[in-house]
Amino acid sequence: MKKEILGIGIDSVDIARIKEACEKWGERFLQKVFTDKELLYCQKKVYMFQHLAGRFAAKEAVFKALGVGWPAISFSEIEVVNSSGPPSVRLFGKSKKIAEKKQITSILISISHTDSKAEAIAICQ
Repeated sequence: MKKEILGIGIDSVDIARIKEACEKWGERFLQKVFTDKELLYCQKKVYMFQHLAGRFAAKEAVFKALGVGWPAISFSEIEVVNSSGPPSVRLFGKSKKIAEKKQITSILISISHTDSKAEAIAICQ
């Protein structure tokens, strides 16, 4: 059974921009944008800023796929989860309520990055 596409979003982020924000705002920026689990995952990586930027792009793509954006929902209400297989998304608070209202039952994401850019796409079904 095919699922209907209820929203799609894409985003691209300069990795240097995320690194600059981390250096300028430190923990304040990190805690506002990322969940504790996301930070733990990224901080273990050799190229931490690529992974942070990828998550940032994924969250922006999810905003677009849901049809809303910041400040209607906060970045920390969207969590990019890595286990086995491709990354997935967990929603909390207002983002979860919006998804339920729109009858979105799953969000597929894909993240890619180079040395300078991180890109992500999100598809709501």
